[in-house]
Amino acid sequence: MIKKQPNLCKQADDCSGCATCSAACPVNAIVFQYDGEGFLYPKVDDSRCVGCLSCERVCAYKKDICIPITEKENTRIYAAKIKNRDILLNSSSGGMFTALSDFFLEQNGMVVSCIYSYESDAVLFSFIEDKSMRDLARGSKYIQAEVGDAFLKVINWLADNPNRNMLVVGTGCQIAGLDLLLREKKLRERVVLVDLICHGAASPKLWKDFIHRVEEKNGGVIDYLAFKDKRNKWEAPRTFAKIHETELSIKPYADWFYMGWSLRESCYNCPYTKIDRNSDITIGDFWGIQNIMPDFYDEMGVSLLITHSAEGERVFNGIKNDITFRESNRADCLQPRLIKPQTRPKDRDMFWRDMIEKGLDYCENRYFEHYKIPFRRKIIEHAKKVFRRK
Repeated sequence: MIKKQPNLCKQADDCSGCATCSAACPVNAIVFQYDGEGFLYPKVDDSRCVGCLSCERVCAYKKDICIPITEKENTRIYAAKIKNRDILLNSSSGGMFTALSDFFLEQNGMVVSCIYSYESDAVLFSFIEDKSMRDLARGSKYIQAEVGDAFLKVINWLADNPNRNMLVVGTGCQIAGLDLLLREKKLRERVVLVDLICHGAASPKLWKDFIHRVEEKNGGVIDYLAFKDKRNKWEAPRTFAKIHETELSIKPYADWFYMGWSLRESCYNCPYTKIDRNSDITIGDFWGIQNIMPDFYDEMGVSLLITHSAEGERVFNGIKNDITFRESNRADCLQPRLIKPQTRPKDRDMFWRDMIEKGLDYCENRYFEHYKIPFRRKIIEHAKKVFRRK
């Protein structure tokens, strides 16, 4: 009998890197390896693979590309913000992650979310059982999380703790994959899945190269990182790292993220840039709230919260005492990443070629967030380009 060969990733945009296939493999035949751009992709060990195709069955990205998620009748849409002002200030938008995680932690549940590791300079899925550790998971992270064996640990934890429930927070592709895995294992009803309105997944290796260079130039190791610091209000966030209490700009890296150069190939075809998902709850920024509900606008941030299931609505009802909210609708809540994926930049291939061949210094000067550049800086940049050509 001929062994079936799994079709996981023939080209870069076949895979979102959620690593669910690895967690589903019964013989540990799938490992993830970096490609030239610093993204993790699956590799199957043919000597171990038994051809069961468990990995293919949980590949939500391919499934949802082929058969898009349809509109759900029970979807509810809210503008929301947490009442505690300190929490609001230290959250990326309206503090919904804190409110949702508190609901689970106070009921002896487990929270699984991403925390930035200053030891490995990576974003890692972590198991959280107390609020002090949960606070480390707050805030935006413009780096694709390295899932590793986290989803396998989710399955094992649920098996070992049959009387406890779990909240898992991640990007749309990660949560979609975990949704299929939990259904395969008959564990879906014990987990509330929360996904994010996501701009895209940036190369984790590019981040490591960038921040190590910052550390070398400044003679220290970063001990604080902020991608959306709100001291200048929610709509004008600051991006920086700290070494010995000194703030250092990491804007070039943020520019590459915002403009789409550093994103994974699958992000340009993302099937989760829409309102309807197979998660229980979706959270993100409610950009434009001042135009829709001007009296509900808050300069420190407002969240968009969407419930997709009865369980998601039940959890939302459980946090109502800690938040203020207004119900919204499909038309008013639309954000760019709820309409379509980030457009693939025309010069993306050139960006990566320059990054690999010419390095970070060159790319800092050539690739930047050009649609917000003051006129004076445009003149300076034009002069530099003319000088370089000469």
